[in-house]
Amino acid sequence: MKYLSYLFLSFLLLTVCPSGASASSITQTIVESTCTQPGYILTRDAETDITQIEHLAAPGHAFGRYTPDEDRLTQTRICSVCSFAETIRISTISDKDFPRLYLTGSMDGIGKKQKIALEASFSGKGQSFACYAIMTLQGHSTFGLPKHNYTVRFYDDDQALLKHKLRFNDWSSEHKYILKACYDDPSLCRNLVSARIWREMTACRSNLSPRIAMLPTLGTVDGFPVEVYLNNEYFGLYTLNLHKDDDLYGMKNGEHAALIICNHRTTNESLFRSPAAFAPDYTSDWELEYCGTPNEEWAKRSFNALIDFVMHSSDDEFRRKLKNHLDVDAAIDYLIFMYALGLPQSCAKDMVLLSYGDTWIPAAYDMDKAFGLDPDRAAYLSPDDFLPEKVNGLWRSGTDSLLWDRLLNSFETDIQTRYTRLRQSVLSEENILNHIHTFIGSIPESFYDMDMNLYASRPLIAADMEKQITDYVSLRFAALDPILMEEIP
Repeated sequence: MKYLSYLFLSFLLLTVCPSGASASSITQTIVESTCTQPGYILTRDAETDITQIEHLAAPGHAFGRYTPDEDRLTQTRICSVCSFAETIRISTISDKDFPRLYLTGSMDGIGKKQKIALEASFSGKGQSFACYAIMTLQGHSTFGLPKHNYTVRFYDDDQALLKHKLRFNDWSSEHKYILKACYDDPSLCRNLVSARIWREMTACRSNLSPRIAMLPTLGTVDGFPVEVYLNNEYFGLYTLNLHKDDDLYGMKNGEHAALIICNHRTTNESLFRSPAAFAPDYTSDWELEYCGTPNEEWAKRSFNALIDFVMHSSDDEFRRKLKNHLDVDAAIDYLIFMYALGLPQSCAKDMVLLSYGDTWIPAAYDMDKAFGLDPDRAAYLSPDDFLPEKVNGLWRSGTDSLLWDRLLNSFETDIQTRYTRLRQSVLSEENILNHIHTFIGSIPESFYDMDMNLYASRPLIAADMEKQITDYVSLRFAALDPILMEEIP
């Protein structure tokens, strides 16, 4: 950055000098913004000891078109302002090595609780196997879509008695997975790329829970793209993901550990404005998905104690004692994560809270609407949508959630400090786009075309999404940095 210091011209001083200040006492420092880093104008008055700061937004790179490189395996585009070169892979895997799951049997009668049994075989990721699969529908809001999510449990025997456990990447051995359809996101990248960013944020978090630190994926979902065939006919392009359950979070039967999720709604209950009812059959917002003890009352009481504290504590109590109910560092990360990746629905209905018997820890899950994908499935959100704002000295989170409103107002400095540091590493534009381009580049373009042809009713197409995400990331940070970037002292 270029630093300039100079005296104001007299006509400028008429508009910016504090009352009673003399022109000779005013100095100004300008740090010019670059494509990816915001700048600022710092005005100091030596006589009155008044300092004013004006943030200059980072406009983002001004990229031209991608141009194929000589090796024909990569393509590059250049920023016309700073000459930053961004190279992505056109394809990173051959067609024959792409992971494939073959299923044999009938899907008739499958439901969320209605199981079906099929024969299964898999090849890819350096392994192959044949076994049996028990499948059910998975999810809530996706039931009515042409392409479904499935829970898949693998077994060695047709009686489903012997679990067939698999180990991919650095995951622990599991027999239960999710086949995620990604109908709303035909690029398949949003959920898993977001999960990898959340994992990186978790890895560099201060005071990380020791229970989470010892987990293979730090309690974060992971997965990879896979082609699925049913009775030797093409069934679509999916991702095979780790399941959100007690195994993912290292919870064991008999211990005080619990997992609570929001039942895909946004009401006063999910917004920390009324107690959690925990009614059965998904009729209330919060669902106790797992409890390590037969008596679940301790978990319900503990969670409602958190809600009650958010609702009724004084501002001073909230600042001092929130840590007794909630992992504050994880909550700050979750808030930043929502804003950075453009996930307004994650304020409540896609949030996971886990406990190992003491405080509740927020965790990210189900992020297929990241990077501005409209929850209504037919369009994209503007990068300026879903931003926090300060009104009459108080922060409004833009979520209607009492938890996030109070967190912003009580931990403003901590949030800004954490955000500023993350922008230099995990949340840098380069890091996020590298994840995006690497993931999309791992899927042959012809595979995207096959899936789009099979599910042609989609309102959005895969070919448009890489550019949309790339543009969104740049513009999103240009809008968010002036709000959450730490002020220069």
